[in-house]
Amino acid sequence: MLKIKEEDLGFFKIENKNRLSPDYIRIFYGGVFAYTSIPMLIMFLAFLLNGDKISLNPFEKIVVQTEVKLYVLEFIFLILFMSKKIAFKLQKLQTIVTVFYAFQLATLPFIVMVVEGIYDFPCDNKTLVYIGLILLGAICTHIVATIDVFRKAKHGGYKLEGPAVSFFTNTKLYLLIGITIGVIVLLVLIFLNLNYTFDEMAIYVTQTIILYIFAVVSAEFVLLVYCRFKFPSFYISWEEHEKERQEFIANRKRIREKEQKRNKN
Repeated sequence: MLKIKEEDLGFFKIENKNRLSPDYIRIFYGGVFAYTSIPMLIMFLAFLLNGDKISLNPFEKIVVQTEVKLYVLEFIFLILFMSKKIAFKLQKLQTIVTVFYAFQLATLPFIVMVVEGIYDFPCDNKTLVYIGLILLGAICTHIVATIDVFRKAKHGGYKLEGPAVSFFTNTKLYLLIGITIGVIVLLVLIFLNLNYTFDEMAIYVTQTIILYIFAVVSAEFVLLVYCRFKFPSFYISWEEHEKERQEFIANRKRIREKEQKRNKN
């Protein structure tokens, strides 16, 4: 990891200024907050309307208390980074928060499957073990993906110039096939264990897909954290951003004026 060269990160620098910029990453925060708010709002309404009838076991209480605290933290960061200027001023912190948001998107909705006392979603000890294995598989996938992304950066996979470098190997293919088969088997076992309806299984399948997608995608978020802290060129100051924005607006204005003159002639 420590042997990554700044000059080998040309493509990633472009991503840093575009979809991973402090400005655009806030859109990701809004989407994650909206998605994770669905199960949390259901929970808050359940406690508000039937709080005296809800009975949670010790495990469910721990899950609910933990997720509520993480959700509140998620809300605080959303409010903080709604300001574009603050997003640029605190962009190093923002990269860490982005990893946190990816974690929330991937894991928080599983509260629906494991807290039967609120969501009436059938769950027993076997199912909890299967869900735990699915989450463990996602953690392993994230670790492998992160190592792979850093290896790619180290060996010039993000270079702007030079021949394209492929890092897809047979080992990765076998690992991908193994993880996919393992997850499918676990989902089938969950289905057979509690005889879920297809609607209920659709929730499991959808969230599991989101979990594994972000287990892979968030590897680049980790690389972004490293680059923002390590390399000065990855830090985009608020003043620099405003200057580029004003130049972009001025260029667009000049182009429009030229087009208008041509149309008149």
